[in-house]
Amino acid sequence: MDESKSVDAKLIELVKKGDRSAFRTVFDLYEKRLYAFVFSITKSHYSTEELLQEIFINLWQKKADIKTSLSFNAFIYTIARNLTYNHLRKIANQENLKQELWKNIAFLNDVENELIYSEYQDILEDILAGLPQKKRSIFILSRNEGKSNQEIADLLNISKKTVKNHLWETLKQIKVELQPHLGLLYPAFSYLLS
Repeated sequence: MDESKSVDAKLIELVKKGDRSAFRTVFDLYEKRLYAFVFSITKSHYSTEELLQEIFINLWQKKADIKTSLSFNAFIYTIARNLTYNHLRKIANQENLKQELWKNIAFLNDVENELIYSEYQDILEDILAGLPQKKRSIFILSRNEGKSNQEIADLLNISKKTVKNHLWETLKQIKVELQPHLGLLYPAFSYLLS
């Protein structure tokens, strides 16, 4: 048995017995090598620092389980590898969870926006139903069919200025009648209307 192995065995035996000085020596011997090993997997200095602490805490907690007949090198690297892979799995799961959460939030926002839009359309339809026929027709031709004021004037045999006035009055009436509902539809924006 060569000298370095017997020193290691004696050192490890002292660590098993709880000798803090021997543990410090093991820490000094393995710190840089384990750092390089863990960093080669994580590619993160922050994660590597955190994991290095965990490795040595874990080693101290499992010191009674160290088998002096087996390779200490293999023992400590197994701890390092397992903790590192567990860390990466945890990060991957958190990332998957975060992505799933964002998908759910986006879906809920889409559903909420559709419901709000549907409610808005129903209220608007009720407001339009209460308008005189000519104003309602002008509004529908302008907003729903995208016709210009001149095209509407030509279709209805009225002046462009009459179309403009009817649209202005209709929009004003819609705004007034819609305002009480906006607080219900868009609670976050209701303060803007006060």
